[in-house]
Amino acid sequence: MKTHIDDVPKLRTEYTYIEGQRYNQVRLGLLRLGGPIRLPLPGLRGMDLIIDSRSWVCVDRTLYDLPILAWTDFNHRQRKGLHEQVECLLHYYHVHADLITETVLSTMMTMLANAMNDEYPVSEGCKVFPLPHQKTG
Repeated sequence: MKTHIDDVPKLRTEYTYIEGQRYNQVRLGLLRLGGPIRLPLPGLRGMDLIIDSRSWVCVDRTLYDLPILAWTDFNHRQRKGLHEQVECLLHYYHVHADLITETVLSTMMTMLANAMNDEYPVSEGCKVFPLPHQKTG
């Protein structure tokens, strides 16, 4: 997918961060479901999100997958823990793309969780037990 977005002129590119939880969820989705993953974005008519290990691209499927937004160049090696955010580049291909950035990310989390739950349903007999907490000093 990265080669396709390189062929489309960008209006603006900026450094940004992806929250650790979101980045980890996408990595888990790619491991469990394989990649690339194409998620429809309900509430954003005609838009899908195409996720692979190198980029997350929001496209308009009614315009032959013309990119709207793209997150690329994830710098996950700089973080010291899974909870830390991941630096990346955010490319804007549409003049109003900044209005839907957070909606795309939050919808992605919901749709990805649904896809993983469909593929790996939780058994009704499963229980999660808390680990014992050790007091220090």
